[in-house]
Amino acid sequence: MESSRPQLIILADAPAAFCNLFGISLLERLLRVAQRLGFREAIIVSNSPEEMATHLAKPSWARADVALNFRPRNAAGVRVSEVATGASHILIVSAGFYYDARLLITMAKQTMTTMLIDSAPPPECLGLWKNQGGVFRAAALLEGDWLSRQDHTAALMDQLSSDAGTGRIEVCDAARQPTYVMPLRKHVRPVFFPAPSPNLISLAERFPRQAAQNGTLDFPGWVDAPIENWIVARLCLTSIRPNQITFVTALIGLLVTALFATGYLWLGLAFGFAVEVLDGVDGKLARTKVETTAAGDWEHVVDYCIELSWWTALAYHFHAENLRSAYWLLLLLVGSDLVDRLAKRAVKKKVGRNLDDVSNFDRFVRCIGSRRNINIWIFAAALALGDAANGFVLICWWMAATAASHVIRALQIPFSPNGRDPR
Repeated sequence: MESSRPQLIILADAPAAFCNLFGISLLERLLRVAQRLGFREAIIVSNSPEEMATHLAKPSWARADVALNFRPRNAAGVRVSEVATGASHILIVSAGFYYDARLLITMAKQTMTTMLIDSAPPPECLGLWKNQGGVFRAAALLEGDWLSRQDHTAALMDQLSSDAGTGRIEVCDAARQPTYVMPLRKHVRPVFFPAPSPNLISLAERFPRQAAQNGTLDFPGWVDAPIENWIVARLCLTSIRPNQITFVTALIGLLVTALFATGYLWLGLAFGFAVEVLDGVDGKLARTKVETTAAGDWEHVVDYCIELSWWTALAYHFHAENLRSAYWLLLLLVGSDLVDRLAKRAVKKKVGRNLDDVSNFDRFVRCIGSRRNINIWIFAAALALGDAANGFVLICWWMAATAASHVIRALQIPFSPNGRDPR
């Protein structure tokens, strides 16, 4: 564990810690999140440590870097003495809860004793709290000095709640945390909630599913999203990894290139639609099961190279079919795409958010603007009308029009000194 991180103590008791969401237990999910936050060791305090050790005995690459130390505790409740390790800062997290990772990131950065609360849970989340009596006890950041001043026989959570209620310690309120997630291009309210009963599993799974779905989609994305969700829900119950989906998708993408280059346009288009769906599955699967990796960050580079090979293959095919301007059109498409990316990067630096989600106009452009999925649908329409060559021409000029729109918007949007949308 990095020296800047607090010591991590996980409170884990059955059956809550074993509650499954999308094929993994809340305890397993918490450890996967901890690994991605930089923690390399965790103390698991439990009233049944042997049961917890047995549950975690099965190897899991997604949290393999976190060394585990199991400790027994008083069955009646967690006492101050059971978490007083002598560390200067301790992050206490209950494995009987689901957490948006952003809340744990915020808690780990605290320097004062702080308790995680939610002063106004979203209406759709209230059903998951109905048996908690309104007491939201899930996580806290403890200072060593604060622990040393407490009665070591006192119940830890009762003491935290008392001090939070009287203002003697800080609170981290989920209701007041930032909601915008730049990689997803949308607002997602961070939540945490206790392990749901079996009849509430489907409700609980809405939240990790929502946190895995990109926002501001193009119109093919609205069609693809339910299909992706259906596939992800089933893949979550298997041992298939997101990177394996990425690899298969890349192979299919290269097959599309070969089919386009050799004139099998309808067959290439069919596999192109498969890539369109699978390309959303790997990312959703990784975020839903907390299986993101550093290698996954390179997926967009691979996607771009394969997508470029599609348009190059079509240019080659149509040039052979006497479209003499095919390679010039390809140059127009590639050049426009590069200009488009530069415009988006400039806006991100200006306002700290993606251009596709700055205004309603930009969201509309995202919905219909040139990108792989839109271009595939344009090409499908052209093939159906028996004019594939002009479909390729339209794809190239549509990319140029999209880039022009984004350049104009990049020039219009003012710089925001705090890195946020000035509107």
